[in-house]
Amino acid sequence: MAGLSRIIAKELGSMLGITDNPKFNPMFKQTDEALADVSNPDTPTIASFYSPVESAIENVSIGKQGTRGENIEAFVRKRAPKVTQGELEYREFSLDPARKYTRGDNSGAIDDGMEPLEISALRKGTKERGTQRQFDLIDSEVGYEEIGVDVTSKDLGLTTHYGTSNLAHTRYSLRKKPASSEDVMKKDIKSYILIEELQSDAIQNMSKNPTKDANKLLDNFKKDFDSDMEDIAFKPQFQSSEKLIEDYKDFVLNDFIPLVSNKKLSEEKAFESLTKIFKDRGYNMANNLLIPGEPFKALKQMFNNMSADNAIYDFKEKGKLLDSIMRSAQFFIRGTNKKDTPLTSLTDSVRVLLQSVIADAKAKGIDEIVLPPIEKLAEKRFGTNPDGSPSKAYMKAITKGSGFHNTYVVSFDKALKQLQSELGNQIKIGKKDLKYKDIVVQGKSINIKDLKLDPKTSKLRFNKGGLVKGLMSR
Repeated sequence: MAGLSRIIAKELGSMLGITDNPKFNPMFKQTDEALADVSNPDTPTIASFYSPVESAIENVSIGKQGTRGENIEAFVRKRAPKVTQGELEYREFSLDPARKYTRGDNSGAIDDGMEPLEISALRKGTKERGTQRQFDLIDSEVGYEEIGVDVTSKDLGLTTHYGTSNLAHTRYSLRKKPASSEDVMKKDIKSYILIEELQSDAIQNMSKNPTKDANKLLDNFKKDFDSDMEDIAFKPQFQSSEKLIEDYKDFVLNDFIPLVSNKKLSEEKAFESLTKIFKDRGYNMANNLLIPGEPFKALKQMFNNMSADNAIYDFKEKGKLLDSIMRSAQFFIRGTNKKDTPLTSLTDSVRVLLQSVIADAKAKGIDEIVLPPIEKLAEKRFGTNPDGSPSKAYMKAITKGSGFHNTYVVSFDKALKQLQSELGNQIKIGKKDLKYKDIVVQGKSINIKDLKLDPKTSKLRFNKGGLVKGLMSR
């Protein structure tokens, strides 16, 4: 039966004129339109992605009498190269099964079958510049970027570090080795890109049963929150301030959590509602700490406002406890349904980020991209014990099977294999010595010197991969 299915699929593929050829849906696709803004550092766009679903439909070989919608749809779902199942589900791809699509209305198959999808790699500013950085690397930092891969045609209603339509993000620095005596006469010491973070908030918090998981996460959040508040209430400053504790709990549980977990509210509407909550309680938006897209800062701001009203301005471990409350709230709020996003694979998220970094590197004239070993990345993310020994969180992160290991080892290596299998000798995968203050380690290196890519006239491909479960990342 399986053999017969393969024969039928092969004949259907031949009839539609589509084969799994990398030239059909290449990793980097030359376009007729000039994307001139990608080379301008003052514009947010680094690169644009094209959909292999739309490319497959547009390139179907249609007979003179047309091809039935059910046949086109069956092929796109089962046999078209590089098509993402997650994208098909997200876009609710469906054609009129009886209608015969002809060459003249090929685009109608796209218009009828699914909503438009525009995805770009965008510069995201430098708001996390001081977070989780490889500051002890000897090579000098000469630049820094934060990049997000976003759906730009629609508000997805996601809760992420970088807005409601962000699918994944990366942070990297540009590095140069310190000039030695033999380098003094050189006009330029070639820089390289050092990746310091790869992450997808949406995939990290993806759930198969959002309602059930949300209730469980809410219970866990309340337990963590009560524990943190007990630690605060135990401080001498709060022994006569029970009302402050109760008022803050009321704000968090009855105002903040219901507001930020309401996915029907746009980012702007949520911000307006949060502003009103502060005003109703008699507080202004002090120091502009509250801004659209970053609601969790309100947890700190409200506590500080209430503390000031009670003449309590600081206490030991205040920052640590408030950070704990923020992390717990973020973990609860950022639940994602697979149908909420066209990107559902951890490997895909790493690959689209690498494609974005490669495009940006080409625009900057940089030939090498390097990822530090997982131990160095985990050290910055999870820290060590006061005595310098590895923390439990660090040890868990670097262990096979953890979300951190799945991201920086398993999925990164899979993404490298995808790149190398399609680009061949245009890229070279190797190792690079990274000298830190106390140790020399080897990072994974991607050399793109021979890659034929003009980021001004090329689009990046959005394609498929396997889903990794049980993630744990920042």
